[in-house]
Amino acid sequence: MNKKFKIRKDDTVEVIAGKDKGKRGKVLRVLSDKDRVIVEGVNIVKKAMKKRTQQDRGGIAEVEASLHISNVALVCKKCGPTRVGYKLDGDKKVRVCRKCGETL
Repeated sequence: MNKKFKIRKDDTVEVIAGKDKGKRGKVLRVLSDKDRVIVEGVNIVKKAMKKRTQQDRGGIAEVEASLHISNVALVCKKCGPTRVGYKLDGDKKVRVCRKCGETL
């Protein structure tokens, strides 16, 4: 069964817990099977990369590791990090900010 998350790809989120608390970034990927997200420039880890071709150097690269989806909050343009609600806009279901009611 596919889980439904309130955070999607290309959303701006803020980290609300962990070593990168307070950092903001864009969601690059949502890993729905593991309840995790990969955020641009957040949770950087060093990873040993294998040399693949003659040109590819290999070595140690810095990549973004995933964060649990509960540790990030969607950022509203008006009021900052917020929880997400839903509202019916005609026949469409839209995400809204829980603080100010603005459509996200």
